[in-house]
Amino acid sequence: MFPSTNKGGALMDETAEQQQMVVDMMTEGYLSSFRQIEKVLGKVSSKFGVGWSGLSILNQLATNQSANVSDLAEKNHVTKGAISIQISELMKAKLIEMDEDPNDRRRHIVKLTSKGQKMADHEVAQAKEMASQVLNNMGEAEMMRLHTDLAAFAHLLEDTKLE
Repeated sequence: MFPSTNKGGALMDETAEQQQMVVDMMTEGYLSSFRQIEKVLGKVSSKFGVGWSGLSILNQLATNQSANVSDLAEKNHVTKGAISIQISELMKAKLIEMDEDPNDRRRHIVKLTSKGQKMADHEVAQAKEMASQVLNNMGEAEMMRLHTDLAAFAHLLEDTKLE
């Protein structure tokens, strides 16, 4: 449908209708979908006894044996202080440990404990099961498009000024 400028305010009416349609989709559809996703993430967190951010860190450590605090903060798009809080919680749960970097005593390498490795392995297996179900129902191309579109949508919302 192309915008029409005839008959005075037709373009404005069409733009207002489109804006209202997007607002309705965001408030009714997307929020409901986001809540459903949050519920699933909450169930996963409850099952493992670790928050979603903590599970993400465990997964990252399972694939990167030499991560340090700065690496994890950058990968998770948070500050070093925020990642340190997560690391402390995971250390209290005896899921990770920190060792001094043999090449630079100022740096600390974050590693999985055997308990953390078992949890990470279980979490990865669960994630693969979920991924298999998604791929069987949506297909790879549709999932990739959803991923790209959702990222673009998030960036647009993030860039919108709130007054």
